[in-house]
Amino acid sequence: MSVADAEISVWHAKYIHGLWRPLTAINLAGTDGNPATSPDSAWAPMITTPPYPEYPSGYNAFNSAVANGLKALFETRHLQLTLTTTAPFGGERHYDCADALLQDVVDATVWQGIHFRTADIAAKQMGGQLAAWTLDRYFQPIDEDR
Repeated sequence: MSVADAEISVWHAKYIHGLWRPLTAINLAGTDGNPATSPDSAWAPMITTPPYPEYPSGYNAFNSAVANGLKALFETRHLQLTLTTTAPFGGERHYDCADALLQDVVDATVWQGIHFRTADIAAKQMGGQLAAWTLDRYFQPIDEDR
């Protein structure tokens, strides 16, 4: 439930804020009205830029809702998570704590060139807050006397 809430919140925010992705911001920096920036038309991200606004990061919100939800639900930061990629080069990454996974996902989307760090950090915080809110309010004990 926290993941659904996170994704709904992300898509709502993307179209409220409508911020440029790094590709657009870097290639068209000469049109942003800021004399301190200059364009670099040769710059390109490592992966194909998604065709929707940059802020906030959907993957970071999703990841944070899951990792923080599990961390709170099991009352531990030691989760023993293994993620497997379906990318052509394949591979697995193992994490013994949620915080390492959360940091890797922030770094990965910045290094790929599809997000600015601000969008990742905001989404990570959003996912964590939604996980806490969900665990606080959903799946509460049932009053047997009713």
